[in-house]
Amino acid sequence: MNYSGPVRTGRVGVGELTALLTIYTATDVFLSYPSRVAKESAESGWMIPLVSGVIVLAVFLIINACMKRFPDENILDVARQELTVFVSVPLGIIFMLLFFSQTALVMREFTETVITTVLPRTPSTVVALLFMAVVYYFAYKGIEGLSRLAMLLSAILGIGLLSLLIMPLTWFDVHLLQPFWGRGMLTTIFYGGTNTSMFLNVLLLSLLYPTVRNQRQFVRVGVISIGLTAVLMSLVLIVFIGVFPAAPTGQVPFPMYQLARLIYIGRFVQRLESVFVFLWTAAAVLKMGLGLWMTAYLYASTFKMPLYRPLLPAIALALYVVSFLPPDFPSVQLISANIFEPYGWTVSIALPVVIAVVLYLRSGRAQGNHSKRRIARAARAN
Repeated sequence: MNYSGPVRTGRVGVGELTALLTIYTATDVFLSYPSRVAKESAESGWMIPLVSGVIVLAVFLIINACMKRFPDENILDVARQELTVFVSVPLGIIFMLLFFSQTALVMREFTETVITTVLPRTPSTVVALLFMAVVYYFAYKGIEGLSRLAMLLSAILGIGLLSLLIMPLTWFDVHLLQPFWGRGMLTTIFYGGTNTSMFLNVLLLSLLYPTVRNQRQFVRVGVISIGLTAVLMSLVLIVFIGVFPAAPTGQVPFPMYQLARLIYIGRFVQRLESVFVFLWTAAAVLKMGLGLWMTAYLYASTFKMPLYRPLLPAIALALYVVSFLPPDFPSVQLISANIFEPYGWTVSIALPVVIAVVLYLRSGRAQGNHSKRRIARAARAN
């Protein structure tokens, strides 16, 4: 039976989607992201997320203005209608591969982080398998289940992150944040521009637009999620750079874990890293769950399949296998630092805005031609 309708998904509220997108992007602070940013920009590393956030916010507003002509449709559906399947199919495959590869890398990086910090005797395959089982469950529940879980965990994760940033401040030295521009203003702005690849909010929002219940507040979702993510990342980098003198050298492999180990408030309040490991593991499950769901959703949407759930087992198995293709943890970090961070923005930022502008101009030209034909018919009738 041929089917040409949209993929069947649920509907999410504004608050739930905002929480999900914020957690999805901000979870990178629990990985080696702060260490890589500090290594590239030194003392001014805390500015990088703010610069990236401003650029991403401007791009989102441009895409939102262009897509207003196409209510209840995402960028992939509109591309299929306006630019034919010869454009929409490659576009969907590129987006799908981006989420697939990033989810595989995140799974491997979190697996290595857990093994190195808290479970050194556990085989990495066992930890990854347990991760994938939980991730599969939440991906199977769909966007509604993921967004509701994100809403429930947002307060806990927010309090935990702020606690992790406040309690080590006894080690904070403001002089470590000087000179103000680090390796220079141009270097900071340039790296802030390429670092926009870490913000997948724009691509996610352009694809998840039909799932929002109150689409009149869609701009609010984008502005709050992008702005909040940029501020949280900046705060983490301020504390990280101000506490560790070695931060600009990139020699701190697990920044947030090392911050947690510094907490010492009297004899009975210390060694709290196990509590924080639980928090960022929960955040990782959400991030990987959404990545797995997006991969299945994009595959189904690209090839006009009515359901995405039958695809989840095969994609989950593929993610598990691909995550172990890099031979070790440094290789995973090198792939993130040398491929995704400098070039990922071409797919997550540049490609959506180019497609949105083309669709806007094409639809405007089509409407103009339709108006001209209507005027000509009226003139002939008179």
